[in-house]
Amino acid sequence: MSFSAEWLALREPIDHAARDAGILAAVISLIKGETPARITDIGSGTGSTIRAIEKETKHPIAWHLVDNDAALLKVATAESQNADVKTSLADLSTSLDAVFAHDCDLVTTSAFLDLVSTEWLSGFVDALKKHKKPFYAALTYDGRAGAMPPIGHDDIILNAFNAHQRTDKGFGPALGPDAADTAIEMFSEAGYEVFHSLSDWQAGPADIPFQRMLLEGWQQAANEIRPDLAGDFADWYDMRQKLLIDAENYHPSVFVGHIDFLALPTQ
Repeated sequence: MSFSAEWLALREPIDHAARDAGILAAVISLIKGETPARITDIGSGTGSTIRAIEKETKHPIAWHLVDNDAALLKVATAESQNADVKTSLADLSTSLDAVFAHDCDLVTTSAFLDLVSTEWLSGFVDALKKHKKPFYAALTYDGRAGAMPPIGHDDIILNAFNAHQRTDKGFGPALGPDAADTAIEMFSEAGYEVFHSLSDWQAGPADIPFQRMLLEGWQQAANEIRPDLAGDFADWYDMRQKLLIDAENYHPSVFVGHIDFLALPTQ
């Protein structure tokens, strides 16, 4: 599964505002020493994690970005001209070799774990434990979401969206809303010390293009789960569009629940 560069650009300021400052500060504290820190970012997209971390530290960092989308890696390289960046085009659903192709001090990801299966995540945790690598995961969806003001069919749309989150995204049946809790439990059982906090998206009238694309995504996901209700979902989307168009009067907003966590090996 991949995402468009347009969507990733729209969500980046929302992502950066949502990241938990305490967890991010703990990540920055790991970046030290006289040589560049080495970070491998999986599911890197256009390199948003580079920009989120490098605005918090001046310490030199050598990045290794891993993604299955060549076009997004090309954008990431172009937008990171002042950074030391290597890229690997790899399908992590079939092999984790690319994650460890270059030695690193930290593995990171964002908005990725909710796409993977329990089996894949278990193998990933085992691999990180074997290599004794810390792991920072930002913005894993946790099943909470909503739009204001409330209108009819909101609950049906969100229930269908959450059901869609559990469908196969290329890694087997996705963990979806259970991803963060499952990952935290797996890392804890593997002997890691895990710190976690909420990192919810909050978007208001200043973020209309983002809201419009997010709501369109909810409708499309709901249609795939409940095609018998496609007409109702179209009416719901039309009403949401009217609220966005008249944002000055209705102050439309959305929130999406996420969890950030940092897992540190204890041995």
